[in-house]
Amino acid sequence: MEGIQHKFINVNGLNMHIAEKGEGPLVLFLHGFPELWYSWRHQIVYLADHGYRAVAPDLRGYGQTTGAPLNDHTKFTIPHVVGDLIGLLDAITNEGEKVFVVGHDWGAIIAWNLCMFRPDRVKALVNLSVAFMPWNPNGNIAEILRRDHGDDHYMTRYQKPGEIEAEFAKIMSLETFMKKILILRDPGPLLIPKGKGFLHSPPGVPVTLPPWLSEEDIEYFASQHEKAGGLTGGINYYRALYLSWELTSAWRGAKVMVPTKYVVGDMDIAYYMLGADNYVTSGEMKKDVPLLEEVVVMEGMEGIQHKFINVNGLNMHIAEKGEGPLVLFLHGFPELWYSWRHQIVYLADHGYRAVAPDLRGYGQTTGAPLDDHTKFTIPHVVGDLIGLLDAITHEGEKVFVVGHDWGAIIAWNLCMFRPDRVKALVNLSVAFMPWNPNGNIAEILRRDHGDDHYMTRYQKPGEIEAEFAKIMSLETFMKKILILRDPGPLLIPKGKGFLHSPPGVPVTLPPWLSEEDIEYFASQHEKAGGLTGGINYYRALYLSWELTSAWRGAKVMVPTKYVVGDMDVAYYMLGADKYVTSGEMKKDVPLLEEVVVMEGVAHFLNQEKPDEINKHIIDFIQKF
Repeated sequence: MEGIQHKFINVNGLNMHIAEKGEGPLVLFLHGFPELWYSWRHQIVYLADHGYRAVAPDLRGYGQTTGAPLNDHTKFTIPHVVGDLIGLLDAITNEGEKVFVVGHDWGAIIAWNLCMFRPDRVKALVNLSVAFMPWNPNGNIAEILRRDHGDDHYMTRYQKPGEIEAEFAKIMSLETFMKKILILRDPGPLLIPKGKGFLHSPPGVPVTLPPWLSEEDIEYFASQHEKAGGLTGGINYYRALYLSWELTSAWRGAKVMVPTKYVVGDMDIAYYMLGADNYVTSGEMKKDVPLLEEVVVMEGMEGIQHKFINVNGLNMHIAEKGEGPLVLFLHGFPELWYSWRHQIVYLADHGYRAVAPDLRGYGQTTGAPLDDHTKFTIPHVVGDLIGLLDAITHEGEKVFVVGHDWGAIIAWNLCMFRPDRVKALVNLSVAFMPWNPNGNIAEILRRDHGDDHYMTRYQKPGEIEAEFAKIMSLETFMKKILILRDPGPLLIPKGKGFLHSPPGVPVTLPPWLSEEDIEYFASQHEKAGGLTGGINYYRALYLSWELTSAWRGAKVMVPTKYVVGDMDVAYYMLGADKYVTSGEMKKDVPLLEEVVVMEGVAHFLNQEKPDEINKHIIDFIQKF
């Protein structure tokens, strides 16, 4: 396969098979179960072509590596396998040479421990799928998973020597086993009821291979396992979990002190095992892996990657795709990065790097104190964005900014505070609002529209959240907000919900918004603690007004395009429509090059009319 060489190295009583290609710094690839060196075939070729020496062994008990006693699972502990790798490195590297390590599944577990035991041998780590698992005084992972999921959990079923192998042999071939495992896309617990095969794909259910997996691939995996004595070698790692737990207790509380990147798929079963997803996204893993530099959660949505960046005490979640000039997308209320899903894909496909954070208090971004709305001022949020740009751009690099709703307010202020960081701005929905000596926007809207105006109703901490919780679900709230097409004042009479769509009135979703979209918005808000994070921006309006008084009379000196729908509630707020069309806004935004008022379009225009908005954005930023 494209110049890959195969060698055998004597290591710790094993005859270890390695596949390698290339010259340069060594990258050691560690496979998982039920895999082989072959799992890394694409990476071996790519890394070799880019100046690295790629080496992928068949681990103890796998493939063409021989010498491990398959009938004694006590010889398959983590210290045994890490010891094999140290022996291998001694044989194939120069004295003092550090290597890069890339692990997946069991290979990731071994890699975490290799880095913890011997950080002196590793330059940097990229681990896939399995997050770091600190030593747990409550027991080994198999015991804990049995308590959580019962006797049908796969790790429980794997414990008794020979039993599961005999059962699999009766109901499916090795080829079928490989297919059912390798195409697994159910992130729930993997269950194997006795005598029935995999619950997610019973023996009689045919398997259609995805484009990335061929019958030849399956044949290679199956034939190599058959030559190695079946699945026992790999399953022995699970059978040795208790002994591995005993033997690694000396590393209780130890940290992984190697520069690390962690990558996982959002449909990966391992990501949800023992709460790994919360451990990763909450920033807890960073405490155990202090040199963790990047976390990427890959979603099924057309290659959008998800990362977490430490910014101003936050663990900020960003979604990104593409390479090229950076376009920063800023969402509004009650939204998320997800509001920009159409724009991210489009801009990435047209030569840009699209980045959309969950802003402070939203979605998967954690660390903001929800019980203190004074931490949600405009200077706080603009500061978060400067910190983010410092982390993801080169020194002196300017970016394009696209904002909507609250994201537009933040974008106007970002451009006013720091025009040196922005190349050009496209703002949607909310027009520029110069500092007003007569008071902040919430006070003025209360005078104009009374106590039922939504901004007034949002002011008292906890009150509106409790009221909404009594009369509608988060899903219903999202529907009623996102389909809003009444450009008049948004009123919420006490205890009655939205005046434009009372609680008992059913909602029919438009074609541009699906039940899955609603579920995502609602579930992400629920995980973030409800609506409080977003509502805190409104509660901080008075303090934001005080803190931005220094910019009274200041102008936005960034090339700008402004797009709004003529059915958008924000367009008629405080006379914004007249401010825009009379040319007054041009005085405050001297580099305003274009104003677009879209007929028949409401507030959430980037979702309602994604194709038109995509074109408006790219037509403008391509000028620079």
